[in-house]
Amino acid sequence: MKYVLNETPIRTSNNFKINDFIVDLDIKKDNFSKYEINNINYNESIKDNFNSKIGLKDDKYLNIDIAAKDNIMIKNTFDESNYLVSQININLKENINSNIIILYKSEKEVFNNSKIVINAKKNSKSNISIINLLNNDSKSLISIENTEEDNSDVTINFIDLGGNLKISNYYGKLDGINSKNNFNNIYMGINDDKIDMNFYLANNNKNTTGYILSNGSLDNNSHKAFKGTIDFIEGSSKSIGEENENCIMLSDTCISRSLPMLLCHEEDVQGAHGVSTGKIDESKLFYLMSKGISENEAKKLIINANFNDIINEITNEEIRQLVTEVIDNKLN
Repeated sequence: MKYVLNETPIRTSNNFKINDFIVDLDIKKDNFSKYEINNINYNESIKDNFNSKIGLKDDKYLNIDIAAKDNIMIKNTFDESNYLVSQININLKENINSNIIILYKSEKEVFNNSKIVINAKKNSKSNISIINLLNNDSKSLISIENTEEDNSDVTINFIDLGGNLKISNYYGKLDGINSKNNFNNIYMGINDDKIDMNFYLANNNKNTTGYILSNGSLDNNSHKAFKGTIDFIEGSSKSIGEENENCIMLSDTCISRSLPMLLCHEEDVQGAHGVSTGKIDESKLFYLMSKGISENEAKKLIINANFNDIINEITNEEIRQLVTEVIDNKLN
């Protein structure tokens, strides 16, 4: 069945082929896969009428409610099922620092349509890593929503590596005075992968600070569309919003499309956006190869250097190493 998904918040020319993502999906439903969650009490239930900002609806979904504190690891390794439609609600309490990792991993082909909702209360601080390491033949749809109250500070690291179809949506609102948000993203396309990203961050109060950073690579016949929006809402004076997307193209047949947008309804704000797309810097490659490093290993070093700042934000060393290994395997 054909679906039209991940619509841009502001429409542009249809000739750019970036407004929507049109995909043909054959969804074979199964019993829901399960999560493994450590160190915390949570409520789990089956609810009706799933929907996310990606736009792929379902009649049933697995719902999990978490009141977050301390360190939390949430894993889904798809051991019991090939299918998951889920919503994880993470409520960050006032005056609490939290480190949270949500990991999707599979050795087999799976279908994952997940929504993660983050509500940050006053004075909370959190580092949340959402990591997709699914099998290369999988389908991954991940939608992330985030709202923040006064003086909250949320860093989200979205590592989107698994599957041959990767559709992602981020919708963040800085509702509180002095609230801060960093949204970091890594993506990789190989073979015939299709990647569609739609990231939106609204500065919705005074003195808010929001950043979107997306670093990726494309190889073979992979296709990518990046849609990023910083929106200064009326009443957001003294706020800062920036977005940057950097894409390294490793073949002559991959396709990269980017649409960065700044929307402004307020004076006295600082906004910036930038996109960098191209092949690996030949001078860097030559320098590394002059030191006896092979061309393939030199390319790996350059791409990993582009990713390292984001990978180092992951608070668990074992997971950081796992992500690094997956990136190396994709670059072979």
